[in-house]
Amino acid sequence: MAASLWAGFHAALRLRRTHETLRDLASALELMAGEISFAATPLVPLCRRAGEGKSEPVRSFFNVLAREAGKPDFAPEGMTRLACAESGVVLPEPALSGMERLFDGFGRYDREGQLRQLRLASGELAELNGALTEQLDGRCRTYEVLGMTVGAAMLVLVL
Repeated sequence: MAASLWAGFHAALRLRRTHETLRDLASALELMAGEISFAATPLVPLCRRAGEGKSEPVRSFFNVLAREAGKPDFAPEGMTRLACAESGVVLPEPALSGMERLFDGFGRYDREGQLRQLRLASGELAELNGALTEQLDGRCRTYEVLGMTVGAAMLVLVL
C-alpha cells in the first residue's frame, strides 16, 4: 500500500517540478533575450547569468551549457540533451526540441535571428507551462488519489 501511495505522490511531485522548471527556463530565456538585445553577451557568461537565482536543476542546466560552451573543442550539437541529462531537467518533448533548436544552434544567427530563436523557444515554454498550469491541481490530485486507491485495492486483495 505504501509503495502505491508513494508512486502517486511522487508522480504529483514530478509534475509540480516540471511546472517549476518550465517557469524558471522561461524566465531565464527572457533574461537572455535582454542581455543579447542590449549587450551582445557571449554564450558562457550569458548561461551563467541565466542560471543565477533559479531552481537547482535549472541552475545546473545552465552551468553545464556554460561548461560545454567554454571548451576549446566546442561543438554545440547535442549540448542541450547533455545538459538535461547531467542536470536532471526533464522536459516534455516540445519544450526539449525548442531548447535544442536554440542552444544547439546558438551563435549561427545574427543578433535578430538569435532573438527570434529565443522568442520562439520562450513562447513554446510559456504555452506548455500555461497548459500545465490549467491542469496542475487536477492532475496532481488524480495521481495522489490513484496511488491511494491502488494501495487500498492491493490491501483488500492481500487480506
